[in-house]
Amino acid sequence: MKNKHLLGIAIALFFFAACKKDNPIIEPPVVIEKEDPLEYAHDSISYSIDGITYKLSEYSSLSGAGNRQPYSKVDSIVGNAYYISGIKDSVLYSRDYGIYTDGKKVDVIFIKTYKKTSMLQSLILRPKDVMDLFTVGTRNYALDYDRDNIQNGVAISLSDGYKTYGSDDFRRPPLLSSDAQKNSKFEITSLKTLKSGTYILEAKFNAMVYNEKNVSKKLENGYLRLVMDKYDLIL
Repeated sequence: MKNKHLLGIAIALFFFAACKKDNPIIEPPVVIEKEDPLEYAHDSISYSIDGITYKLSEYSSLSGAGNRQPYSKVDSIVGNAYYISGIKDSVLYSRDYGIYTDGKKVDVIFIKTYKKTSMLQSLILRPKDVMDLFTVGTRNYALDYDRDNIQNGVAISLSDGYKTYGSDDFRRPPLLSSDAQKNSKFEITSLKTLKSGTYILEAKFNAMVYNEKNVSKKLENGYLRLVMDKYDLIL
């Protein structure tokens, strides 16, 4: 009886092995996920003025965030001190990205006014969702940035003294007329979120830029890429 039992086990093992051979277990292939090349991207800006193309890039370009008094009105000037009033329940919030190369610098500033009650207190007052500044779409050029602070949108400043907005000196007239950027355009064309939590913003733009003497130049074929680390957005 014992031999018959062992024979039965042997026959069962034989058929099991044959079945396993005919139906081998196929291991799923190992999937190696490719890194997103955008994880290695860095800030850059390019544009043309007077037929010359400029390209600037820098790995860390966040120059800072700030609060300003919206609808600023100068009540008095004493020496170098300005006494300003305005809408007290609101704050103009801005984020400045300064991109450098070979001694040249371009500042791109995103600007929007918020009610204080809709903001969070960090080092400064900031929107609950900072990315609200960077939604895809067109932006106006804020002609009164750093002066009256009424207009939302974007402002650009070049290191050679040319910029898209008027004078910030309250002792002087604002210089720019309301149609100074009539044929200009700034458009955020793409905003991507990487797996690391980093945001990649792309924009295209053209503009008129002016110096303090109101001499103008045409800025064309503008392209901007910003790499915004999630930890930068706490400001």
